[in-house]
Amino acid sequence: MITNITADFEEKYIGTVINDRYKIIELVGTGGMGSVYLAEHEILRKKVAIKILHYEQSKRKDTVERFKREAIAASNIGQDNIVDVTDFGYTEEGNAYFVMEYVEGRSLADVMKEQPVLPLEFAVSVAAQIAVALYSAHGKGIIHRDLKPENILLTNKDGNYPFVKIVDFGISKILQADAKPDERLRTLTKSGAIFGTPEYMSPEQAAGESVEPASDIYSLGVIMYEMLTGRLPFFDDNYMKILHKHQYEFPELPSNVNPDIPSDVNALIMKCLEKKPFNRYGTMMLLLNDLKNIYLKYNLEEKISLAFLFNSGTVRSMNPAADMISSEDIIRMLNSSHDEKVKHVSIEENRSSGTILKVLVVCILLIVAGIAVYTFLRKQNPPMMAERTEISKYDTPKTAKVSGEKEKPDKKTAEQPKKTASNGKKSVPMMKLTVNSNIKGVRVFNNENGKTICRTPCTKKLPRKESEVLILGFEYEDYSIKPMAVTLDKDMTVNLNLKQEVDNG
Repeated sequence: MITNITADFEEKYIGTVINDRYKIIELVGTGGMGSVYLAEHEILRKKVAIKILHYEQSKRKDTVERFKREAIAASNIGQDNIVDVTDFGYTEEGNAYFVMEYVEGRSLADVMKEQPVLPLEFAVSVAAQIAVALYSAHGKGIIHRDLKPENILLTNKDGNYPFVKIVDFGISKILQADAKPDERLRTLTKSGAIFGTPEYMSPEQAAGESVEPASDIYSLGVIMYEMLTGRLPFFDDNYMKILHKHQYEFPELPSNVNPDIPSDVNALIMKCLEKKPFNRYGTMMLLLNDLKNIYLKYNLEEKISLAFLFNSGTVRSMNPAADMISSEDIIRMLNSSHDEKVKHVSIEENRSSGTILKVLVVCILLIVAGIAVYTFLRKQNPPMMAERTEISKYDTPKTAKVSGEKEKPDKKTAEQPKKTASNGKKSVPMMKLTVNSNIKGVRVFNNENGKTICRTPCTKKLPRKESEVLILGFEYEDYSIKPMAVTLDKDMTVNLNLKQEVDNG
């Protein structure tokens, strides 16, 4: 009976005028909370989209409040890649509604139905725009939490296609604006409640835990995986099994599904899909930086332009240091892709140019001071004394010469003190790889050369390398365990559950 009432109300709105302003033209789509209509402003003659809360949902205070939050979230972000909300009100029947810009285009889900595997340049363009949009949202304290292809509209704007428009902030988490960084941020949803779409949920969201911006990064990783492989990293008919896989299983490498995927794109996606939030990208801007590097490295600018992304200058961050990145600088880097000096400049390097200059000044001052000290010591100690000390230190008794006897120092011997000093001062930065498993003794090895790294449970220190990826292999009796990629730029933790990896065939 409720379904019939809802359907009647949906049909009833077509052709009517809401609040003497918006004439409903046709039904565009229906979701869990409400229906979306194409409408026209009676005075301005401008097309708009109106989302009206379902009849039965309008009676629930928590749903109405969530509906309001969606309108508030979308209207407060003010970013070109997010559908703008312009009005909010109630129909004569008491149904809440809000008005948003109308987007002529199709959803990413519809595009992937026709073309399951998308070109790299298309996927990078879509992902980069989503990253910019949600970086801006995160800066306003808003987490989407239901990022999926159905909520990503693709249109043509000023000759740029695909131009991304993100919709449906219905279950977005709005962080407390006046909260201190160390205080627990509040959300409208209850603790332990699970909201979202299982196929695109982060592990922490699947577990009903509190989510942060890293959850949106995980969901974007799932979307990139799907765009480039034509399939989801985890799928099953039972949604509870999907949630379990997000929490405990590792997806197959994208390049194993689609061999045309480059290794660095592989690494980028796998970093987004890390189980632990702290192992993913710290912000959407850092993810955007790697997307930009891929865009430049593979000359994707010859197939699609991304310079328009940064024209608005609306990207904001909760981290004041990130505001030093100007849209003009990013456009310059994108448009100068053929200049080798610019091609390899990262956003972080550009951001910290003032710091680098300060460091260089300090280094020059230290060098000058060192020269002054060295000159002073030379005056205090005669050259022959220094030569005697050097010979007595590195010659054996059999080769030592009588005092006063002239001898040319051996070239190899003379160079040895410099090498020793250099090796003594130089320290290699290290990262810590921790591998845990529910069964002890799993062999962890380098999947490329087969060399054993350790056996679980174990912690191994490895040289820290920026933008480097290590493919880990795992071996234990007759278990079949998929390899996984980890980045070497910071400490990483890997958790294995062999019960999910048994090969019964």
